[in-house]
Amino acid sequence: MSGLPFNSLLWAFDIDFEGRFRTGSQWVIDPPAFHKDFDSDLELRLGFLGTLLEKNNWVLDFEFSADALQVDGPSEQAGLREETELDFFRAWLRLDNGESKIRGGRQKILFGSGSIFRPLGLFDTRDVTGVVPQTRGVDGLRVTHFLSPTTLIETWLIPAKKNDAFIFGLRGELFWNDIEAGAMVQYHPKSDLEGLPGFNQEMVQMGYHLKGEMEVGFWNESRLDIEMKPSEPTQFDTVLGIDYTFDLGEGLHVLAEYFFTTRSKGFSLIDTKGQRSYQQIGIAVDQPVGIDIKWQIFCIYDLRDQSLQWIPQIEYALTDTLFLYAHGRVGGVLKSGEKNGRLFQKTGTFNGTEPLVGLTLVNYF
Repeated sequence: MSGLPFNSLLWAFDIDFEGRFRTGSQWVIDPPAFHKDFDSDLELRLGFLGTLLEKNNWVLDFEFSADALQVDGPSEQAGLREETELDFFRAWLRLDNGESKIRGGRQKILFGSGSIFRPLGLFDTRDVTGVVPQTRGVDGLRVTHFLSPTTLIETWLIPAKKNDAFIFGLRGELFWNDIEAGAMVQYHPKSDLEGLPGFNQEMVQMGYHLKGEMEVGFWNESRLDIEMKPSEPTQFDTVLGIDYTFDLGEGLHVLAEYFFTTRSKGFSLIDTKGQRSYQQIGIAVDQPVGIDIKWQIFCIYDLRDQSLQWIPQIEYALTDTLFLYAHGRVGGVLKSGEKNGRLFQKTGTFNGTEPLVGLTLVNYF
């Protein structure tokens, strides 16, 4: 028994409480008929994290947090959000000795190099253009082993909650000549995890990412999906990105990404426009102004249907823990005679692409 990490346990119970309060309201400038003009929400998140015990080089730590969300407005009327939600945000235990980490429970699993477009965002539910974007995470088991300070292998097992199946994946990541490189493979059965892309498809997914810096930052991230059908239809997504910080003011950061997706005939996931291939460009610009203010703007443009979205945001730090955000969204379709595109739609029900302006207050404690 002497080889077990928790023989003669040393209890090291240490706990910290944390949370956040968020409230906001957005004026939908031209809502569909019979929809409310304001989309509002109120969120309270409470949690605690810390260390349970230690033995030699092993540590058992944890994080548990839950949030309650109340929503009112056109997004709730259209069924895009529930009126009331109460759920765990994080709920995991981790066994860690520095080289190996075993984490079980609700956790975030994020990797890859994409910023606006994320082909490797297999479990990523963030809206990166939103206010303080965070992913909800998934319930599962993840094992990470560091072969060196710059090289790791990682595997995960996620209950698919359908027919007792599991999502299983494996990835590796290393630094080589100042280049971050990674590759992954995953088996994805049909699942009930509706918040994840392609949740109701059985497929094998493979991908890679590269990231480096030579005066400008650059990256490439790609994924290939092979659907488990007799014809084995495929989908391929890739993103190429660069960024640079100009010496203007306190630093003007500019990021640009090119995204391309194509799918073969027979692939189950159907595009809203019925097209199997399209390309999009995303640009993000941000800059701090003093120590209290930071502005940013996203622009996303679809090269095929000529739809676009502009998403500006200003962050103002009222205190070290209290932040006010002014934000908005405006979109349209440049192609003559078209009203709807992938990035902007004018429909009889609220769809989430309508122009709006809003304020959000976030307090951390």
